[in-house]
Amino acid sequence: MPGVPDSFHCGTCDREIDREAATRTETFADLDPTKWQSLCCPDCGQRLKTVFVGLEDGA
Repeated sequence: MPGVPDSFHCGTCDREIDREAATRTETFADLDPTKWQSLCCPDCGQRLKTVFVGLEDGA
């Protein structure tokens, strides 16, 4: 994912989470879930970052 860091810090677990290990979930509120996803800690579920994924299919 261009523009997305390789890792994130989880404040709840106090550890670094690799981008590939983060759990992808749908976003909250009015964001289009086909274009936006939340990356969450795989251990505690804390939201780490919401990222734009609308161009992942190469379009």
